[in-house]
Amino acid sequence: MRSEFAVTRLRGVKPGDGEPGSLRALLARAAVVRLEMERALSDEELQDVARLFGPIKDPIGRTKSGEELRYANRRQIIDSGALMDDELRAKLGGAAHGGLDDARPFLFETFHVDDTYTEAPAAATVLHARALPPSGGGPTCFLDMRAALELLDAETRARIDGLRAVYAHNNEDAFPPRRAARGPNDALVEVTHPLVRTHALAGTRSLFLDLDRAKHVAGMPVAEGRTLLRRLQDFAESRAPGCQHDWSEHDVLVWDNASVQHKAGGNFKLGEPRRFWRYMVEGERPE
Repeated sequence: MRSEFAVTRLRGVKPGDGEPGSLRALLARAAVVRLEMERALSDEELQDVARLFGPIKDPIGRTKSGEELRYANRRQIIDSGALMDDELRAKLGGAAHGGLDDARPFLFETFHVDDTYTEAPAAATVLHARALPPSGGGPTCFLDMRAALELLDAETRARIDGLRAVYAHNNEDAFPPRRAARGPNDALVEVTHPLVRTHALAGTRSLFLDLDRAKHVAGMPVAEGRTLLRRLQDFAESRAPGCQHDWSEHDVLVWDNASVQHKAGGNFKLGEPRRFWRYMVEGERPE
């Protein structure tokens, strides 16, 4: 059983430095890595840093009709301080991105995993602070889902081993008060991923679920499967070791989506900026 879980800090890393293999291995062990930067990175520099952890993902998915759909830009701008107003509402055109904050639609304050509604979810997320409130904007919090699996009783582990959850861009509000995303990406195919996931590099096993995108458990009655998923999530949030990252200017934070869940903190004033650049690292189909 893991005795501790914390963000691993690296200082003095520069774009173009390091061996990709060693940093990928470090991330596979540590799950969350903070790179302290002396200045804001250019887009090209941030791509160089992201590639230290693997190839950058081009977010293109497959639709129900068999076509390709770009569901996000390669570099995504995460503006979690953006306020909902008439201009933003018109820009969204009826699309919804989830989140619990009525005023800040891009602030995700529930534990989740990135990219689960795609066939090969991102192996890692790379987030670079571009603008922060004076307070830092609240922490990004993590749960160790490897430990969450280990902490489950043997009967539950045996029950879920081999089960697969069904995911979609729009999970139709399956787990209130979490809100479903809606928009053009609803055209993507539904996918399934195992509840017990083996890490492609480290070989570790983890509890793998994301109630922001999950719909139900394949092969189970919908209500029964949702009850199981909610119980597993509640267990992880109450028992799994956690840690948090308090943001400083120019930080680059990298986390392993196969091993952790994450959520944003929202304890900053309305109207203050909290903006990041994000790249995702290519992943494999979870097994």
